[in-house]
Amino acid sequence: MMPKLLQNPSRVAGLTGLIVFMLSFSALCQVKPTAAADRLKSIEQRKMMENKSMLKDLKFRNIGPTIMGGRVVDLDVNPEDPTEFYLAYASGGLWYTTNNGQSFTPVFDSQDILTIGDVAVNWKTRTIWLGTGEVNSSRSSYAGIGIYKSNNNGKSWEYLGLPESHHIGKIQLHPTDNNIAWVAALGHLYSPNKDRGVYKTSDGGKPETNFIHR
Repeated sequence: MMPKLLQNPSRVAGLTGLIVFMLSFSALCQVKPTAAADRLKSIEQRKMMENKSMLKDLKFRNIGPTIMGGRVVDLDVNPEDPTEFYLAYASGGLWYTTNNGQSFTPVFDSQDILTIGDVAVNWKTRTIWLGTGEVNSSRSSYAGIGIYKSNNNGKSWEYLGLPESHHIGKIQLHPTDNNIAWVAALGHLYSPNKDRGVYKTSDGGKPETNFIHR
């Protein structure tokens, strides 16, 4: 005899939907993150497509209907002038102001990624260290590709590596030695990752020597 539960069509449909959802969710949980090498390759392909695009010189501006906000993950303020600071967004890049936030200038939009985890500034030398990959752990957190550095107030950037770090939680600069810095990497979210941990550089993060895993 058929169980009473299966005699009700609506219950059968609901139970079937639940089973399909659980199986689909289990399958999605097994998807591995894209390797850093493949992500960097896709970035190069995107830039090549942009350079060949008929619309590459087209400029856009926001006309509303309103200003959109987002998650601020970090800011670094000039200790000698609190009206000057850098503001880092979870998925909106790095912004710079010299008038206490009345206006901002984007200083990282030309780079390969806009998801930021932390910013650290040596205000004496105008050196900026930027860790990519949002530090807030959630389903909407986007991974980064490592560390960037600027020696000219954000006018140009150098990529320093750590592509598999995914999410940079903190960059700590040495108080007197501009070549020494520590980096805390969260690694891949919700999964094992050998690149998770604390890194140190003693040569300013030169790409050829990179960071030492502590």
